[in-house]
Parts: sequence; structure tokens; C-alpha cells
Amino acid sequence: MFWFRLKNFISTLAALATAAVILVGIWGARISRLSGIDGERIFYLYSASSQGLRAEELRIKDFPNVKGESVRFQLDGATDTDALAKELAEKYGAKILFTETACGITSFYCYTDRWTDGVTVNGEAVNLHIAVGKTQCAVGTPIIFDGF
Repeated sequence: MFWFRLKNFISTLAALATAAVILVGIWGARISRLSGIDGERIFYLYSASSQGLRAEELRIKDFPNVKGESVRFQLDGATDTDALAKELAEKYGAKILFTETACGITSFYCYTDRWTDGVTVNGEAVNLHIAVGKTQCAVGTPIIFDGF
């Protein structure tokens, strides 16, 4: 009887451990909303604002604290700014709400129904920000908090 109970206990413990590993894996895969974009990645921890900590790599203990993300990548010289922004917005099912241009950088502020969180910019809910310059592009959610 003792061995039977011990075997059941160990089996249950192994099943719980396997389920925990699978759940952490699924949770970790959902952390990066911009995983389809290659480039220099920054995660914003604890706050979806410029006050948040920044991390280039995540540890498991950081998963519940991720509040945003941005990816920066280089462009070739002949990139059409508007076409690139539209392509990225379509990739995430986002609508471009408004744009602004400053110092040669055009920012596209977007909203997608895929993500429920966001920040308010100019009275609009924004959860995808695309900034395109002559040599590089940055994409962030909810917006890009690092300088560009």
C-alpha cells in the first residue's frame, strides 16, 4: 500500500511539474508581442512609461513585470516611410490613428484590437507606435519610450 501511494504521489508531482513548465513556456511566448520583428529588443519592466526599467533579456522572474517592448532595426537607404509603417500596422491588425514628424523621424501612432492595454496620446488610445527615420525604424508597444 505504501509503495502504491508513493508511486501515485510521484506521478502527480511529475504531472504538476510538467504542467508548470508548459504554462511558463506559453506565458513566456506571449510576453513578446513584437517577436516577428528582428532587431535590438528592449523590454519595459514595471511601468509602461519612461519610468520603467529597461531590459534587453528577460529572466523568468521578469515575466509578470513586462509592461511594454520595443524593437529597433536598420533600414536600407530606399525605404518608403509610409509603406513600411502601413505594412507593420497591417501585420498587427492596427489602424494608424495619427502621425507626427520631428527631426527627420516620422512617428505613426496606432491601435490594434489584439491588445487591450495602451496609453492615451492626443486623446486617443494607442498601443502600437512605429517611428521611421532615414536609416532605422523602431516599433514599440504600447509606445516607444527610449529615444529614437
